[in-house]
Amino acid sequence: MKKIILIFMILFSAQVSLAQMKTIKGSVTDGSGSPLPGANVNVLGEKNGTVTDLDGNFSIKAEKGRTLVISYIGFDQQNVVVGDEVIKVRLKESSENKLNEVVVTSLGIKKSKKSLTYSAQEVKGDEVTRVKDANLVNSLSGKVAGLTVEKSASGAGGSVKVTIRGNTSATNNQPLYVIDGIPMLNTSSSQGNQVFGDTAGGNRDGGDAISMMNPDDIESITVLKGASAAALYGSQGANGVILVTTKRGKEGKVTANYNSSVFVDNVVSLPEFQTSYAAEAGATTSWGAAKKSPNHVKDFYNTGMTYINSVSINGGTDKMTTSLTYANTKVDGVMSTNEFKKNNIALRQSIKMFDDRVTVDASLSYAEQKINNKPVNALYFNPLTGVYLFPRGNDFDTYKNNYEVFDPARNLMVQNWPTGTSDIIQNPFWIQNRNRSIDKNQSLISSAAITYKANDWLSFKTRGGYNKLNNSFDKRMYASTNLTLSGANGRYIYSDSESSQLYADLIATISTKINADFSFNANIGTSLTKSTINDAITSDSGTTKGGLVYANWFNTGNFDSAGKNNQIVGAKKEVQSVFASATFDYKEILFLDVTGRNDWSSTLVNTDNLGFFYPSVGLTGILSEMVSLPETISFAKFRASYAQVGNDVGAYLTTPLNTVGNGGQLGIPQVGPSPGSSLKPEKQNSYELGTEWRFFNNRLGFDFTYYQNETKNQLIQAPAPIPNTTGYANYAFNAGSIQNKGLEITLFAKPVVLDNFSWDLGLNFASNKNTVLDLGAGAQGAVNTVILTNGDPNSYRYVLEVGKPFGEIQGKNILRNDKGQIVLDADGRIQKTEFVDLGSSNPDFMLGFSNTFKYKKAFLNVLVNGRFGGHVMSMTEAMLDFYGVSKASGDARDAGGVAINAVDINGNAVTTMSAKEYYNQVGDRSGATGEYMYKATNIKLGEISLGYSFDFSKSTIFNTVNLSVVGKNLFFFYKDAPFDPNVTLSTGEGLQGVDIFGAPSTRSIGVNLNLTF
Repeated sequence: MKKIILIFMILFSAQVSLAQMKTIKGSVTDGSGSPLPGANVNVLGEKNGTVTDLDGNFSIKAEKGRTLVISYIGFDQQNVVVGDEVIKVRLKESSENKLNEVVVTSLGIKKSKKSLTYSAQEVKGDEVTRVKDANLVNSLSGKVAGLTVEKSASGAGGSVKVTIRGNTSATNNQPLYVIDGIPMLNTSSSQGNQVFGDTAGGNRDGGDAISMMNPDDIESITVLKGASAAALYGSQGANGVILVTTKRGKEGKVTANYNSSVFVDNVVSLPEFQTSYAAEAGATTSWGAAKKSPNHVKDFYNTGMTYINSVSINGGTDKMTTSLTYANTKVDGVMSTNEFKKNNIALRQSIKMFDDRVTVDASLSYAEQKINNKPVNALYFNPLTGVYLFPRGNDFDTYKNNYEVFDPARNLMVQNWPTGTSDIIQNPFWIQNRNRSIDKNQSLISSAAITYKANDWLSFKTRGGYNKLNNSFDKRMYASTNLTLSGANGRYIYSDSESSQLYADLIATISTKINADFSFNANIGTSLTKSTINDAITSDSGTTKGGLVYANWFNTGNFDSAGKNNQIVGAKKEVQSVFASATFDYKEILFLDVTGRNDWSSTLVNTDNLGFFYPSVGLTGILSEMVSLPETISFAKFRASYAQVGNDVGAYLTTPLNTVGNGGQLGIPQVGPSPGSSLKPEKQNSYELGTEWRFFNNRLGFDFTYYQNETKNQLIQAPAPIPNTTGYANYAFNAGSIQNKGLEITLFAKPVVLDNFSWDLGLNFASNKNTVLDLGAGAQGAVNTVILTNGDPNSYRYVLEVGKPFGEIQGKNILRNDKGQIVLDADGRIQKTEFVDLGSSNPDFMLGFSNTFKYKKAFLNVLVNGRFGGHVMSMTEAMLDFYGVSKASGDARDAGGVAINAVDINGNAVTTMSAKEYYNQVGDRSGATGEYMYKATNIKLGEISLGYSFDFSKSTIFNTVNLSVVGKNLFFFYKDAPFDPNVTLSTGEGLQGVDIFGAPSTRSIGVNLNLTF
């Protein structure tokens, strides 16, 4: 009987115990409400545990009353008692280990920075919007080690040249942009690459998609610098990856936010001019008698204004969140008639369904912009040539107020200028008013993602995205525009270009703990990318005959000839991919990453291999948790990685297309593979070593990275031998390699931390050495020199040469003997060399130094940018000297001539030369441009913001009010060049390291206002 009672009691106890066991569901987020995937959830005192999924959700079996221990690297541990409610945990960032913040990595996966086996650097959204720019990418300058940002000379609406760890490819060096996990097509419809400029509208910047995004939509930006970090993106990520995470709705009551920024813009870095000498009557140059004249150049520029306003609404529940934003940007440029307008609207919606097993996240972003008279560079259609080179002694205001006069013979208004116009010099006000241009861009970025949680350790995600970029260009040239650029009756150009990309992927994620010491995370997936780049139609009346039948009637029915009309078939490409990654974690002190991706590209049809495989492997060890270190060391980590990535070839190189001209005239392709060869994708092998240390309870720390990569199978184009069996003018082939090696250091410190006052500083240092190792042999067997910009007959070229850095500036020097003396010819004139190497614009190293001071609710942020090493050329200065309008030419006349060390044909010494004689022989666009090389080194105050946060929540509808005075590009501490070396004329590979009448950079001072209610 006792045995039966005992058995009954055991069974009853077991049933009671089982009845108390239940499945607990919950979520884990950070302080801002963003989900924390991979957080550990364990039952205290038991081996039972799990990890959160990609959306921060978890489920675990536990008895009521038991304690759950929730932990995540970089956050304070939190204990929660199991009850009847759904558990919602918001972890606070650890004050003891700030290093372990969470960053977004490849495929949108969040990882702790501690576990990364490669270098990645995150910029928070408030760092982008603290001192706003109409182009958000400009705001990254100086904030990421190894990231080079060069602002376009085209001003607002222009694209940006961005490189990560130097140039690696002869064809394309722009990084991949990924928006909320979806790769974005970021292409430009037009980029200048000519010294004269394009006769069809000048050197024009068509803009790009990333530049059109709204800065206030950005939650964070993560830069994946090396091949190991970007390997999962395959050929798309060969040049590094910039991951953009946009804001999503947050759980809680609905909030609204209004941001307004107003800037006053003024030009900086103008050339210096002489005002003491005039032009002779009817002369185009200013080499006449002494005569005072006003400096009209400064008055040509206006005070520009920039207005950026945005409003957002944010809110949601535990099942659904919404974020809606609208922004408007307006810029009145520093040149009259230049105006920029942009509108942005974005919506992001997230929904959880089916007991939180299914999550749907969708976003839509649309932007449109219109630019009147976007600035161009180089010589054609550039108002600055007329402004700067205007013959002194004439009244500039006369030609400003009367830029056109009535011609009774033609019964229309014609251009007015003191001398005959030329292709490179016209009345600047005629260009602004009678050569007007309108650029319009529309950008659509859309995406949707569905995540299904199958169980505690397995989930599936499928994503799709479509982005589209349209650009239209409308330019109208009135009759009497120079006949090199227009027909006698005027010229009309209208072009429309469209680029688009469709992306889809499917990813399975495994996240599990093998045992108490080991955990395993893996991703397996497949993706499809289809893109079309610059599908374009152009209507152009041209310059032949009259251009237009009837003067100044701008429509296609009035064309005198259809010879310039054309349609371009966009570059189409499809890439199919499979990929996988795995992370092995041992006690959170040792991490091993392995990835692999295989791409099949349509551009490799008719080659030996359609597919190419890219692997990577990385290892991280947390030294501070492996061994006992002194108390002054808070954290220590070492990492190493290897990866292989590459670029596939351009569209139609393996399937060259014929062209059809007017009247059905068939043209053969200009470029194709050489006979008997098979094109291959570029292949980059990359090695990276790094270490991170923190000291004094995380008050001081640094991150050091050394990398080396070599990109082989460079795609080279060279003239084909004549005759040849293909008819191609150029052969495309794989040859040569480019090497980059360098180091990066990021340093932070908290020198002062008090109750009401703190001081934080940060330093970003990057040094990259770039070398062209090989470029193969040309058709005649000689070593190739790849010309990226051929400025001939002007004295500027930009080339790739073996043994030199990527991009060597070439020009012509003054001919000198072995003693360094100038060698004069029989007529006593200065002689010039042929094209010679003059230097590279690549910097030796770059610095970004930031300081943040906080006192109670007041704050001060200061950013200093530095670029050290490299050289640049000013063709502008060369032409100013030739035309006798530069300060140097005036000073030389004041001094009675130019002192020279020269010898004549008989060996006799010549010590002086008249200013006019000297600068007529040395200056100008085809002169001795070696005399116009300058150091690219410069140090400037890049950003400053001084503000205060007000709390009006008790007396007004506003929760917070932030007001700040801000400035950007304020002044240079040091600069040698007569222009801003940080501004580029082109975001392509050519036309670098040179200024050819580029629009000057601007200093901006303004006010930011932020209201939350």
